[in-house]
Amino acid sequence: MQNFVYLIGDHGSSRAAVVDPVGNIPAVLNIVRAWNKQITAVLLSHRRDRAAAAYTPCSPIEAMSCIVLSYLSRPAASPEGCAYMIELPQLITSGIPGLDKVLGGGLRPGRLYFVEGDSGTGKTTLGMQFVLEGVRQGQSSVYVSLAETVTEIKTLAASHGWSLDGVRLLDIFAGEGIESTYTLFHPGEVELGERIGTIMQELEALPPGRLVVDTLSALRVLSGEPGHFRKYIKMLQESLVQRGWTGLVLDEPAGRELLHPRSLAWGLIKLEQQVGDYGPEHRRLCITKLRGQPYAGGYHDFRIHTGSIEVYPRLSGSEGFARFALERISSGLPELDKLLGGGIARGTSVAIIGPPGTGKSTLATHYALQASRRGRRAIIYAFDEAPSMFQHRAASQGMALDKAMASGHIVLRKAEPARLTSGEFAHEISERVQQDDVELIVIDSMNGYLQAMPDERYLNLHLHDLLAFLSGRRVVTLCTLSMRGAFGGFSKFPIDLTYIADTVILQRFFEAFGELRYALSVVKKRDGGHERTIREYRIGSSGLQLGEPLQDFVGLFSGGPSYVGLPGALLRAKHDEFAKR
Repeated sequence: MQNFVYLIGDHGSSRAAVVDPVGNIPAVLNIVRAWNKQITAVLLSHRRDRAAAAYTPCSPIEAMSCIVLSYLSRPAASPEGCAYMIELPQLITSGIPGLDKVLGGGLRPGRLYFVEGDSGTGKTTLGMQFVLEGVRQGQSSVYVSLAETVTEIKTLAASHGWSLDGVRLLDIFAGEGIESTYTLFHPGEVELGERIGTIMQELEALPPGRLVVDTLSALRVLSGEPGHFRKYIKMLQESLVQRGWTGLVLDEPAGRELLHPRSLAWGLIKLEQQVGDYGPEHRRLCITKLRGQPYAGGYHDFRIHTGSIEVYPRLSGSEGFARFALERISSGLPELDKLLGGGIARGTSVAIIGPPGTGKSTLATHYALQASRRGRRAIIYAFDEAPSMFQHRAASQGMALDKAMASGHIVLRKAEPARLTSGEFAHEISERVQQDDVELIVIDSMNGYLQAMPDERYLNLHLHDLLAFLSGRRVVTLCTLSMRGAFGGFSKFPIDLTYIADTVILQRFFEAFGELRYALSVVKKRDGGHERTIREYRIGSSGLQLGEPLQDFVGLFSGGPSYVGLPGALLRAKHDEFAKR
C-alpha cells in the first residue's frame, strides 16, 4: 500500500490545486518551488493497492473546484489525508479582446498552448497579438518563424499598423534543408533537433516571457516518425515549463494524426473559417482542451479587423440572471395599455408579428420614443431600413427621433445581415446594455436577423440566450417579425418566435366597407392577464391611434379577416391627413 496525496483548492483564488497520480514529479517541483508549507487541512487521500492496481477514495470532496497538476507520493509512515497549500501563478491576458473571457480568465503562465486551424483562419495574426501584449506588459517576447521570413512577418504586422519593436524575431526557416550526409541518424531528425535546440538556446538567454512558434507543420515535414517528432516537441514543452515561458504553437490540422502531439499541450484553441455562397467569410473558434480552469465551451465568433482580432464570447442566458420586482412600462396610450393588461413588464420580450405594412416598426418606434420621454435609453437595431429612411418614416408619423438621438436617449444602429454574425450581434447588444442604462431594445426585424445566421437551425438557441440575458438585465426587448406575403396565415412564420417571447402582439389587415384597415390583438402574455379583444388602430401624422374593442370579425385566423359590424364602431379618419390623400 502507498499513499497518494491530492492537493485541493478553490479555483476562484490563486491558491492550491489537485495533484494527479499520473503526472510528473519534477514538473510539480518546478511549479511549487518549495514544499516546506504548513499542513492546513485533511482533504482527501487515495490508497493504491499495487496488486489490484486500483484506487479507492477515503473521503468525498464537495463544492471544490479542482486543478490537475501532478502527483506526490508520501512514505507509509506519513499521516493519511494530508494536503499542502501552494501558490498558483496568476493567469495572464492573451491580448486578444474577448478571448480571455472564453478561456475563463486568461492563460496559465509557463504552459504550452496549441492554436490550430487551416490557412487563412488567423493563426499568425493571433500569435502576433499575443507577443505584442507581452511587449506592452514589459515581458520578453520571442516570435519564431519557421515558414515565413522575417521580412514577410514584418510586412504582415505593418498591414495591421503594428510595430514589432521589442519582439525578438527568430528566423529558422524550415525550407532550408541540411546538405550533410548522416550515417547514424536520419537527416530530418538531426535538423529537427537543431531547430528545437536553437529555440531553447534563445529562451535561456532571456527572462521568462512569451513565445510563439509559427508553424508546427513546418517542423513536421522534417520527421516521418511520430515518436521522434513527439520527443522533440516534448523537449520544448519541458523547457518552457522549467523556465516559466508561456508558449503558443501554431499548427494546421492536416497530416497524420500521430504527428499531432496535442496531448502535450496545456490548452488547444481551434480556429475555423466558413465561406458561404454570399457575403464575407465567417470565422469562429472553440477551446477543445484546457487543463486546470473552467472555460466557455462551444463555438465563439471572431473577426479580424485591421489592428486586432476580436472574439465575441457566446452569450449565456444565465449571465444576466437576477431577481427583481415586477414593473410595467406604459405605452402612453390608455387603450394599448388596457389591451396589454396594464403595460409591458420590464425584463420581458415582446414579439410584434404581422404581414408587411401593418405598422410593426411603427409600434416598436413608439415604445422607444416613450422610453426616451421618461429619460431612459433605447436602442433600435434596423436590419431592413437605412437609418435615414427610418428617421424620415418616423417623423412623417409624428415620431421625430432627432432630439432623442441627439441627447443619446435613442441610438439607431444599422445592422447588415450579410456582414453580421449572430455572435457579433449578441456581443454588441450585451456590451451596450452593460455599459449604458438601457431600458428597451428593438430588433427590427427578426427576418433580417435570420439572414445573419449561416445555419438557421440554431437561431432559436441564439435568440433564447440573448432574450434570457436581456431579461436578467431588466431590459424590454421588442422583436418585429414579418409574415411571408401580405396576407399570410399563421403557418408561414420564417421562425417560431411565439414560444420564445413572453408577449405576442398580432397585427393584421382587415376589410371593412371597401377599405383596408388595421387590427391589433394580444394572443399571449406570460406575466399576467390581457384583453382577449381585437382593437382597430390607425397610423397617421400624429402617431398611433387605437379604438375600442371590436366584436364583429370573421376569418381572423384564416388569413383574410373581415369586419361585418356597424361602421360607427370603427375609427373615423376625417382628421387623418393620410386618409385624405
